[in-house]
Amino acid sequence: MNSPTSRNQMLYTLGFLFFLICAFAAFFTGVKVGADKTEAKYEHLNTKVSPEEFSGSYRQQDLVTFYHNVFLPYREFKRNWNTEVEQLIHSTDARENAATLKNLSILADKQYKKVNQDSIFTSSPLLHQSQLNILKSLTLFSQASSKVSAGVSGAETAKTLKSDEFTASAARFGLLAQKNFYDSMLKWGANTNNKIPAQAGELRTLSFIQWKKMPLLLKNVSIADMMLNREIYAGYDPQDVTAKIDDLIYSGTASSLKLTDVQSAVTLLISTGAVQEQDFIKWRDQYYGKETMPQLPFFLE
Repeated sequence: MNSPTSRNQMLYTLGFLFFLICAFAAFFTGVKVGADKTEAKYEHLNTKVSPEEFSGSYRQQDLVTFYHNVFLPYREFKRNWNTEVEQLIHSTDARENAATLKNLSILADKQYKKVNQDSIFTSSPLLHQSQLNILKSLTLFSQASSKVSAGVSGAETAKTLKSDEFTASAARFGLLAQKNFYDSMLKWGANTNNKIPAQAGELRTLSFIQWKKMPLLLKNVSIADMMLNREIYAGYDPQDVTAKIDDLIYSGTASSLKLTDVQSAVTLLISTGAVQEQDFIKWRDQYYGKETMPQLPFFLE
């Protein structure tokens, strides 16, 4: 008597399992297709210049051209992204929240078009890689803004956006691009001044005694590395953090706070929101008048 019922239950169970298998297969296929499409957008940058063509040259003109054509558009995007997300947190209008997300996606696409040109840094692999990472970052920011649904609570919408997997990856690619650019400045500095190393050593705890002996370009690379590892995606630049640390040291504030190393100083400054854009310019003449640095606008403006 129970045979038909048992057979029906078994068929139902097998059908349900088959449905789950198909659903999972479709999901992972979709993820792979999406990833392949994203990578394809940058393929021309990877294939048009072979590794053998890189000579490792870092001229000031290369850095200046990169700054204006690639880094500045991304820097503007990063500033706007952080500002828009901060405003989103305080919004309670679902339509405004949806409009903000749409604007962020449009902005990412707009800046992508500015940055997405044939690679012109054929002799500078770090600049080439930085451009590639910026393109990846903008693509993922656009996708994140498009996929997140806006609710009445801007705070919840912003939380969802910031915790999204695409957003996290976008920020990491942006921070990696930033480090690529600062590494290239260090290589330029090494060609200009034999007291400047061509590359930074392994990231380690830096005492203030060690820090004070380091040239500005090496300090900036160390901070860019810390920002990457700590995922500090902010509107200010590594040299702003450098200047803030130097002022902590030379003003005696670090000593009064019993700080002894750069990492603990960075933790304090970031957690208290003490670093601001243009902090480097504020202390440039006081601390960096004799430093070797490329003639880039954000060191001069």
